[in-house]
Amino acid sequence: VKVIEEDTGEARWRATSALATLAKTPGNRGGMGRVPNLTTVLGDLMVIGQERKEDAKDDKEKEEDGKGNAESREDDNSTFLPGEDSMTRGTKSFDTLDDERMLTHTYTGTFTDGTGTTFTEDDLTYQSAYDSDHTDDEGDDEEGASDGEEDDEEGSHDGSHGGSHMGYGSGDDDGSVREEGVEMQISSLKKLNIENASDFLAKSQLSACATLTHMSKHCANAPVLCCNEALLANIIFLAGVFESPLHTRCLEMLCNFTRFPSNNALLAGTPKAVDTLLLCGRSKIPEDRMWSVRTIQNLCSDASSKVGLATGPMLSLLSTAAMRKDYEEQHAAVGALMNLSTEPGSIVPLTNTKTVVATLVHLAHSPNTPSAVRKIACDSLATIGLWLQTLASAGTVPEEIPFSPLPTHSATGWLRWDN
Repeated sequence: VKVIEEDTGEARWRATSALATLAKTPGNRGGMGRVPNLTTVLGDLMVIGQERKEDAKDDKEKEEDGKGNAESREDDNSTFLPGEDSMTRGTKSFDTLDDERMLTHTYTGTFTDGTGTTFTEDDLTYQSAYDSDHTDDEGDDEEGASDGEEDDEEGSHDGSHGGSHMGYGSGDDDGSVREEGVEMQISSLKKLNIENASDFLAKSQLSACATLTHMSKHCANAPVLCCNEALLANIIFLAGVFESPLHTRCLEMLCNFTRFPSNNALLAGTPKAVDTLLLCGRSKIPEDRMWSVRTIQNLCSDASSKVGLATGPMLSLLSTAAMRKDYEEQHAAVGALMNLSTEPGSIVPLTNTKTVVATLVHLAHSPNTPSAVRKIACDSLATIGLWLQTLASAGTVPEEIPFSPLPTHSATGWLRWDN
């Protein structure tokens, strides 16, 4: 977790990959769910580089405000001190981009050359090492020429004196060469992380998503993950970004959250979650639709959420999904309609939506309907009919009307000439 928080290069990718591998084993998921800050860090990692519409709108408004302030300052003939910029004036906000953060915070650790000497790395090491390498290269040619001249002059000196001089110089050279080699290694690693920053980020995000997906399949983790507001917001956001490779897996995580009954009221009461499910339920990708409708089915099983979920768009989506040929999606959609039909307060929306009853009747009588789906469709129609009969019997009947059990099965007409 510490590496994922502080590193933005290959080390972060390796750390997330290790977590994903550990989470594959069901026995590890419960213990990982108890690690402090693990899920929050992984959730924040998944949304790096993903710009929210609200954030883009705010940035645009800030930019327009900044332009307006700049124009007003020009009109007022205001002057600034030399060297003053937007950071000091406070008229324009400066937000560090994710790519810039990846370039400036690639590595903040230490390297050891194996002899006990530790070399500390900071954010400017790559640039300074790069400059020093070029400076050293340029200086080597000049030093080589001067060394040649000095060697000619030193040839006249005493051999023992020259030997002792060469022996003393070689020790310093070995130490400097060793230090330069380590610095070159550090700078090469730095350069590698910078050049492959986007690839390392994408791989890290995939591994982080895989880790959370595995963890969400553990019953004890479901309420913990769902109650993490930051993590839930990131998952809902990514579930609605169809271009993201994490999109489908985030939908699967939402579905796993609903498998724990206590989470359903929270998710059903989150408008962004419901809107995202409605959007993904119309996706062209069958797996997206399946996870969305399964999630809706579980949400509709919560007694306190049925009335709020029985809306026109939701019922239309379920009716369309119930008519599809994919069995998993069809079964989940009819199951969701069955859950809604058990609530008296949702009877009016169910009957007002013209496609609901027609869809259930078609599924109940079609020979191509799977037996399990047909049984649920018949049960839903019987439940709707029971509630309608209950509503009819609960109506106030005038006293002068003779009592008769319902239904009467009698026809009515206006001023008919009956025999």
